[in-house]
Amino acid sequence: ARFSVAENPAAPEGRVIDLYVARIKSLSPSPAPDPVVLIAGGPGGSSIEMYLNFARAFASVLDKRDILLVDQRGTGRSHPLTCSSDLSSLEDEPSIEESRQAAKDCLDELDADPRFYTTSIAVQDLEALRVATGYRQLNLYGVSYGTRVAQHYLRRYPERTRTLVLDGV
Repeated sequence: ARFSVAENPAAPEGRVIDLYVARIKSLSPSPAPDPVVLIAGGPGGSSIEMYLNFARAFASVLDKRDILLVDQRGTGRSHPLTCSSDLSSLEDEPSIEESRQAAKDCLDELDADPRFYTTSIAVQDLEALRVATGYRQLNLYGVSYGTRVAQHYLRRYPERTRTLVLDGV
Protein backbone atom coordinates (compact mmCIF):
# COMPACT_ATOMS: atom_id res chain seq x y z
CA ALA A 1 0.00 0.00 0.00
CA ARG A 2 0.93 3.64 -0.12
CA PHE A 3 1.09 5.75 3.03
CA SER A 4 1.19 9.50 2.42
CA VAL A 5 3.30 11.80 4.58
CA ALA A 6 4.42 15.42 4.35
CA GLU A 7 7.88 15.71 2.83
CA ASN A 8 8.55 18.40 5.44
CA PRO A 9 6.88 17.28 8.69
CA ALA A 10 6.84 20.90 9.91
CA ALA A 11 4.71 21.87 6.88
CA PRO A 12 1.92 19.27 6.68
CA GLU A 13 0.03 21.39 4.13
CA GLY A 14 3.04 21.32 1.79
CA ARG A 15 4.35 18.67 -0.57
CA VAL A 16 3.24 15.09 0.13
CA ILE A 17 5.24 11.95 -0.67
CA ASP A 18 4.14 8.34 -0.61
CA LEU A 19 5.83 5.64 1.45
CA TYR A 20 5.59 2.06 0.25
CA VAL A 21 4.35 -0.18 3.06
CA ALA A 22 3.24 -3.78 3.49
CA ARG A 23 1.65 -5.79 6.26
CA ILE A 24 2.13 -9.54 6.24
CA LYS A 25 -0.77 -10.86 8.29
CA SER A 26 -0.21 -13.44 10.98
CA LEU A 27 -1.41 -16.98 10.41
CA SER A 28 -2.95 -16.95 13.87
CA PRO A 29 -6.69 -16.32 14.20
CA SER A 30 -5.80 -14.23 17.29
CA PRO A 31 -2.42 -12.62 16.61
CA ALA A 32 -0.46 -10.73 19.24
CA PRO A 33 -1.34 -7.04 19.21
CA ASP A 34 2.21 -5.87 18.39
CA PRO A 35 3.81 -6.57 15.00
CA VAL A 36 7.45 -7.14 14.17
CA VAL A 37 8.84 -4.27 12.10
CA LEU A 38 11.83 -5.08 9.91
CA ILE A 39 14.16 -2.13 9.31
CA ALA A 40 16.67 -2.59 6.51
CA GLY A 41 20.28 -1.55 6.41
CA GLY A 42 22.14 0.48 3.89
CA PRO A 43 21.32 3.21 4.48
CA GLY A 44 19.17 3.05 1.45
CA GLY A 45 17.98 -0.53 1.59
CA SER A 46 14.37 -1.50 1.05
CA SER A 47 12.77 -3.25 4.02
CA ILE A 48 10.25 -4.88 1.69
CA GLU A 49 13.01 -6.29 -0.54
CA MET A 50 14.89 -7.45 2.56
CA TYR A 51 11.80 -9.33 3.72
CA LEU A 52 11.29 -10.91 0.30
CA ASN A 53 14.89 -12.12 0.32
CA PHE A 54 14.72 -13.53 3.87
CA ALA A 55 11.04 -14.43 4.28
CA ARG A 56 11.83 -17.98 5.39
CA ALA A 57 13.93 -16.68 8.27
CA PHE A 58 10.92 -14.75 9.55
CA ALA A 59 8.25 -17.39 8.83
CA SER A 60 7.87 -18.41 12.47
CA VAL A 61 7.07 -14.80 13.42
CA LEU A 62 3.83 -15.12 11.45
CA ASP A 63 2.67 -17.90 13.77
CA LYS A 64 1.96 -15.24 16.41
CA ARG A 65 2.41 -11.75 14.94
CA ASP A 66 1.95 -9.59 11.88
CA ILE A 67 5.05 -8.26 10.15
CA LEU A 68 4.98 -4.59 9.24
CA LEU A 69 7.28 -3.29 6.51
CA VAL A 70 7.98 0.23 5.29
CA ASP A 71 10.51 1.41 2.77
CA GLN A 72 12.03 4.41 4.49
CA ARG A 73 11.58 7.71 2.62
CA GLY A 74 14.17 7.98 -0.15
CA THR A 75 14.57 4.19 -0.48
CA GLY A 76 12.92 1.31 -2.32
CA ARG A 77 9.61 2.56 -3.70
CA SER A 78 9.25 5.39 -1.18
CA HIS A 79 10.14 8.43 -3.26
CA PRO A 80 13.65 7.03 -3.95
CA LEU A 81 16.60 9.38 -4.09
CA THR A 82 18.51 8.14 -7.11
CA CYS A 83 20.91 9.94 -9.40
CA SER A 84 22.00 9.26 -12.94
CA SER A 85 25.62 10.32 -12.36
CA ASP A 86 28.01 7.41 -12.20
CA LEU A 87 31.69 7.82 -11.34
CA SER A 88 32.39 4.13 -11.93
CA SER A 89 32.97 4.82 -15.64
CA LEU A 90 36.14 6.77 -14.83
CA GLU A 91 39.35 4.84 -15.35
CA ASP A 92 41.04 6.24 -12.27
CA GLU A 93 39.84 7.05 -8.78
CA PRO A 94 37.71 10.21 -9.08
CA SER A 95 39.36 13.39 -7.87
CA ILE A 96 37.87 15.40 -5.03
CA GLU A 97 36.66 17.95 -7.58
CA GLU A 98 35.02 15.26 -9.75
CA SER A 99 33.35 13.82 -6.67
CA ARG A 100 32.10 17.25 -5.59
CA GLN A 101 30.75 17.94 -9.07
CA ALA A 102 29.00 14.55 -9.19
CA ALA A 103 27.40 15.24 -5.78
CA LYS A 104 26.27 18.70 -6.95
CA ASP A 105 24.86 17.27 -10.20
CA CYS A 106 23.03 14.60 -8.22
CA LEU A 107 21.49 17.13 -5.82
CA ASP A 108 20.43 19.30 -8.76
CA GLU A 109 18.51 16.44 -10.42
CA LEU A 110 16.71 15.16 -7.31
CA ASP A 111 12.97 15.74 -7.13
CA ALA A 112 13.23 16.10 -3.36
CA ASP A 113 14.61 18.26 -0.60
CA PRO A 114 17.33 16.10 0.99
CA ARG A 115 17.00 17.96 4.30
CA PHE A 116 13.86 15.90 4.90
CA TYR A 117 15.35 12.45 4.22
CA THR A 118 16.99 11.78 7.56
CA THR A 119 16.92 9.05 10.18
CA SER A 120 15.01 11.29 12.57
CA ILE A 121 12.26 12.02 10.05
CA ALA A 122 12.09 8.34 9.02
CA VAL A 123 11.44 7.53 12.69
CA GLN A 124 8.59 10.07 12.71
CA ASP A 125 7.20 8.33 9.60
CA LEU A 126 7.33 4.97 11.37
CA GLU A 127 5.47 6.41 14.35
CA ALA A 128 2.83 7.93 12.05
CA LEU A 129 2.42 4.51 10.40
CA ARG A 130 2.06 2.86 13.83
CA VAL A 131 -0.68 5.31 14.74
CA ALA A 132 -2.45 4.87 11.37
CA THR A 133 -2.42 1.07 11.66
CA GLY A 134 -3.67 1.14 15.25
CA TYR A 135 -0.85 -0.86 16.83
CA ARG A 136 -0.14 0.07 20.44
CA GLN A 137 3.52 -1.05 20.39
CA LEU A 138 6.11 -2.31 17.92
CA ASN A 139 8.77 -5.03 18.06
CA LEU A 140 11.68 -3.58 16.10
CA TYR A 141 14.18 -5.71 14.20
CA GLY A 142 16.97 -3.56 12.79
CA VAL A 143 19.68 -4.83 10.46
CA SER A 144 22.98 -2.94 9.99
CA TYR A 145 22.02 0.75 9.54
CA GLY A 146 18.50 -0.32 10.57
CA THR A 147 19.88 -0.83 14.09
CA ARG A 148 20.47 2.91 14.24
CA VAL A 149 16.91 3.63 13.13
CA ALA A 150 15.54 1.16 15.69
CA GLN A 151 17.57 2.71 18.52
CA HIS A 152 16.46 6.18 17.49
CA TYR A 153 12.82 5.04 17.54
CA LEU A 154 13.30 3.50 21.00
CA ARG A 155 14.89 6.71 22.30
CA ARG A 156 12.10 8.86 20.90
CA TYR A 157 9.12 6.53 21.57
CA PRO A 158 10.10 4.22 24.46
CA GLU A 159 6.48 3.57 25.45
CA ARG A 160 5.72 2.45 21.87
CA THR A 161 8.61 -0.02 21.69
CA ARG A 162 7.95 -3.48 23.11
CA THR A 163 11.20 -5.19 22.06
CA LEU A 164 14.31 -4.36 20.08
CA VAL A 165 16.61 -6.68 18.12
CA LEU A 166 19.88 -5.23 16.82
CA ASP A 167 21.31 -7.43 14.08
CA GLY A 168 24.79 -6.33 13.01
CA VAL A 169 25.25 -2.99 14.78
